[in-house]
Amino acid sequence: MALEFTLRKNEIKSNKSYGKWYAQTVRGSELSLSEIAERVQSNCGVSRANVVAVITALQSVVSKGLKNGHVVNLGELGKFYLSIRSECVDSPDEFSVQKHVKGVVCKYIPEGHRLSSDGTLTRPFTENIELRQASEYDETGHVVKRIRRGGKVR
Repeated sequence: MALEFTLRKNEIKSNKSYGKWYAQTVRGSELSLSEIAERVQSNCGVSRANVVAVITALQSVVSKGLKNGHVVNLGELGKFYLSIRSECVDSPDEFSVQKHVKGVVCKYIPEGHRLSSDGTLTRPFTENIELRQASEYDETGHVVKRIRRGGKVR
């Protein structure tokens, strides 16, 4: 399996990269809770029902922890935390939650380790990924044909 990408032309005229091309991930199908439970069951011998029960309980614990302001650390899976999106105001006296808070978002930080040799941060989820370009393009940016070309990212 590989992570597929397409090339997109930046069409935002106000952007300094206007007219340039960049890679954009092609999202695959969604991996459902049921499919995850089946795969975990086959990897570790725990019943599918038990896997679903643990994941459901984990969801509840993570949700409560986040809502109480905790950073939820799931080890090698990574960390989750909530962040507030708000508008800026000129002074603290002007700030109103109802007026200026635009939402709360859940942020994710994948687990990472610094290499002692050079201090490089490595993240297991993003190491050794095979990339495959999904399409070939003409000079105007239109897809000419779908291709399969790969390369390893280290």
